[in-house]
Amino acid sequence: MAVAKAKAGVPNARDYIGNADGPAAGPRAGMNEFIKQLIHHSGGAVWNNGAYGRRDMKGKPGSLSVHATGRAVDMSYRGSAQKPQASRKSALPFVEKLCANANELGIQMVIDYFPAPHGRAWRCDRQAWQKYTKPTVSGAPGGDWFHFEISPQAADSVIFVKAAFLKVFGEIPPKA
Repeated sequence: MAVAKAKAGVPNARDYIGNADGPAAGPRAGMNEFIKQLIHHSGGAVWNNGAYGRRDMKGKPGSLSVHATGRAVDMSYRGSAQKPQASRKSALPFVEKLCANANELGIQMVIDYFPAPHGRAWRCDRQAWQKYTKPTVSGAPGGDWFHFEISPQAADSVIFVKAAFLKVFGEIPPKA
């Protein structure tokens, strides 16, 4: 995949790199910290539904998944007896705050698989959500998770991720 250049005239737009950095050898430390921070700061509204995996995109054979780069995670809001705080209603305001602070947090993309007809995605190159009008992502509509992609800088630095979440949310989560 080629890098999608930041849209001209869009304030704070950044290049979206997708899978251009290629596969990682394994999970990346900053991504693992990003997942911890998401869980903590969401108050249990989301939980890790899958991160690193050396694979192609679902439904797109031959196209490397960003999960394979070590910079993507799927965070579910599916509630259960073990996850009673998880819900779409509680996750949505949290996700909007993440998108509003995406540059600070190193977020490149967020996919929301739930909305009909075909889901939607927020990207750093346009600094906005786009509702899909044709089948674009596998699992939409109706998927009960958000897909997050972060920059290589964030994926490789626990310090970057902790500092970014501290700046945006103003607290340091307790040690797990």
